[in-house]
This record gives sequence, structure tokens and C-alpha cells, in this order.
Amino acid sequence: MIGANVSAFSIGKAVGRGGGGGPVLFSLTYAVQAGGGSGGNGNPVGGGGGGGLLTATDTTTYFTGTAYTVTVGAGGSGFITSIGVNGSNSTFAGHTSTGGGGGSYGGHEPAGSGGCGGGTGYYGAPSGTGIAGPPRQGYNGGNGTNQPAYGAGGGGGTASAGVNGTTSGGGNGGAGTQISASGLTQKFGEGGGGGAYGPVGLGGGNNSTGGGGNGGNEGWAGVLPQSGGTNSGGGGGGNAGFGGSGGSGIILLIYPTSVTATFSAGVTSSSSTHSGNTVTQITAAGPSDTVTFG
Repeated sequence: MIGANVSAFSIGKAVGRGGGGGPVLFSLTYAVQAGGGSGGNGNPVGGGGGGGLLTATDTTTYFTGTAYTVTVGAGGSGFITSIGVNGSNSTFAGHTSTGGGGGSYGGHEPAGSGGCGGGTGYYGAPSGTGIAGPPRQGYNGGNGTNQPAYGAGGGGGTASAGVNGTTSGGGNGGAGTQISASGLTQKFGEGGGGGAYGPVGLGGGNNSTGGGGNGGNEGWAGVLPQSGGTNSGGGGGGNAGFGGSGGSGIILLIYPTSVTATFSAGVTSSSSTHSGNTVTQITAAGPSDTVTFG
């Protein structure tokens, strides 16, 4: 099992096994990234947590001729409520990663918990918790600070916790997990940056390519928060005005080129080959969608 708390994830070779005229057993590597939570809006609001991430190489589970469920979770909607919205779960073959928690408005409600926890605002309401496992899916969000000029906590990421806000600005979102496979190099499940309020630094955020969105400080600096990247599972940035949306999730599958994959009509996917394996990215799939290997 490869945990989501590592800083890099390298795809190994998936070796086919079995024989005869019946179903063929083969090994498969997967990464299941859930949708990120959104930042809320208020004075100020913590960043949304990244969606949870599950990764592993299975050698005894998968057979040709069997349909396996695939669902890609949406990110939490931003720009709506003072409390951010949790992201939706992603699933492959019974392996379910949990959507990230929404950021919380200072002093009113705890931040959302999920795969990674949302950050909280300046009155010290509890930040959201991530799923520690085993297997771990992500980390906790950061806390805000109670001062005349203040920053909220960043959302948790799949590789580290969200940073606490300070009197200088919002806290950074927690780091995401880097996945590298067949030319794909991206961080997944990064936390959104915490919002800021008052004449202080803007809300912090890692804002890596495809990662969590930066926080904003609309009320004072006129800077809006950013949303998490599409198919990144990144959390949305918090803000003193309104919060950014969470990024949608993704599923990565790596299997031998001798095995084919057929998807149901609702699946959006793309594939490439690398070192004797097929690397498939599933960027959209509903709860009734499936993949069948042959």
C-alpha cells in the first residue's frame, strides 16, 4: 500500500497474471482522488480542504470480464454560503476517497471534516479533520487568529496539514501529493489558502498547477479567492467576501497493455502507454458508471 502522505508517487509496472480460457487475473495500480471542499465567505473564512487520496498497487484483486464501479467526485460549490461545501467522494472498485471539508466562517461553526479538513476562521472554532486512516487520506485544516486584523487557516492537504492564519495573513493550504506517470506530473489534493481580513497580507495558498486555490481579501485589497484546479481535488480559497470552489477529483489506473478497458457511456477518460503499461485518466464518471477489463 502506498500512502497518500508521501511527497511523490511513482507508478510501477503492473504485471498481468493468469491464463486459460476464463477470466485472467492481473495487477493494477490506482490513485483515487476525491473532490476538494470550497472556501466559505465571511470575516474571514478558512480554505477548503483537499479531497482525500487513496493509492495502491493490487496484485490479487482484478479480473478480466468483471465490471468495476468508477465515480469521480465533484468539488464543493463556492460563492454560496458562509460555511464552505464539502467535496464529493470518488470511488474505484470499492476503494472510496472522501471529499474535502469546507472552510468555516470565523467564530460561528467548525470547519468541515473529510478526506482533508477545512480551515477555520478567526474566533478559533475547530478546524476540520482529515482521515488519518490507515490508510491515510489527508490531514487537518489550520486555525485562524482572533485579532483586529487577521487571517484564517488554510485547508488541509493530502501530504500535510493546513497552516494556521496569523495577524499577517491567511495560512497556506496543506501540500498535495505529487503523482508522476507517463508524462503526467501534478500535485493532487492540495488545500486551499485561508482568507484574510483587514490591512494584512493576502490569504496564503500553494496554488501549484492543478492544486488548491489562493485565499483572497476582497474587502480590503480587492483580491478574489481562487478555486481549486479541475481534476486536481484541490480545495478552494477562503475570503472575506466569498469563497472559491473546490476542484473536481480524478481516477488514475495503470494496467498491462495486454489488458483492455471498456467504459460505460457516462465516463470521460484518456489513455497513453508507458513501459508496457496503459495509463488511464478518468476525469468524469457518475455513480452508476463502470469499467470492464478484457
